[in-house]
Amino acid sequence: MKKLMKNMPYFIMATSLILLISCKQTPKEDEDKVAEVVKMDNTLTDTQFNALWENVDALWEKLDPALIHTAYADKFVRISPGGTSTNDEELTKELNSVGVAFPGMKLNLKHYDLCDNMASVHWSVSGNFSGEIAGLKGNGKPYEVIGITVIFVEDGKIVKDDSYWDTYAVFAQTGGYKIVEDKTK
Repeated sequence: MKKLMKNMPYFIMATSLILLISCKQTPKEDEDKVAEVVKMDNTLTDTQFNALWENVDALWEKLDPALIHTAYADKFVRISPGGTSTNDEELTKELNSVGVAFPGMKLNLKHYDLCDNMASVHWSVSGNFSGEIAGLKGNGKPYEVIGITVIFVEDGKIVKDDSYWDTYAVFAQTGGYKIVEDKTK
């Protein structure tokens, strides 16, 4: 397990590299062909991404279901360690679960990369584990967990969200899980 934890940053970097390589520049002659088939007005700009991220940040920090459609389209899919959400009710359950376990958490944008209507977003969340989740009561200890989200955007809203983070890290940092050393070595 220690080896896995040590290699987590390399896994995240490799994933990011794969995403960046897949977004390589298209030769000019091919761009014209692609423009005929693909709507080029769907390309996400830095300004559009930053406006969208402000809504995502507000949604996850305020944990207010009324803010879902400031960030998410009417039809969306969100896949995360918390489960899969395809509608407001399912995402509201995830928001409520996070709110009970981690009230007052802060979402911090680390950096992002854009490719057409896709964004690869590196972020962290931090706060104190003062709530309760899965029968585990928080002890008020601080945590910071890094994650990556790949989103696809249409008309300024998220239609697909694949979010990943190390759920073990939250509990390891706050004492919910004990790291056991392998004494057989």
